[in-house]
Amino acid sequence: AEAQNKPKGHQRSAHSVEKPRTGVAEAYSELRSNNSQNTPNKQKQFSKAMEVEGSSKKMIATQAEMVEAKVPLPYRDQCAHLLIPLNKCRQSELYLPWKCETERHSYEKCEYELVMERMLKMQKIREEEAKLKQQQTKKQPFPLIPKTAQAS
Repeated sequence: AEAQNKPKGHQRSAHSVEKPRTGVAEAYSELRSNNSQNTPNKQKQFSKAMEVEGSSKKMIATQAEMVEAKVPLPYRDQCAHLLIPLNKCRQSELYLPWKCETERHSYEKCEYELVMERMLKMQKIREEEAKLKQQQTKKQPFPLIPKTAQAS
């Protein structure tokens, strides 16, 4: 009698066994394997525009997976494969801030690594520009007559 009063979404079927929640990587690989079973001939299309150029991290989530999970465009980067299970966990746990800590930590760590990688790359670019500027100033001696005094 109690099962009839519950909404249909909360009833468990006899064949579905709830697995204990493991790491984010296992959850994501399970999600991908379930999606690949539904569409066996699906080509994995990666969006090259979403990848940060020169980054050591590769895109793992496909464009189709990100669209299906409704990942906003600004978040479709190399860490999107961690954001998908995080958002699913958040929805299932009613966005309680103390839930989904492992998923959130792994996603934030990935984002932090991307930011640090970009910062190091910019620092290297600035150092190279400073070296070039220094070399150019060493090559050009100071003119005896300033350019403003020279007639054209």
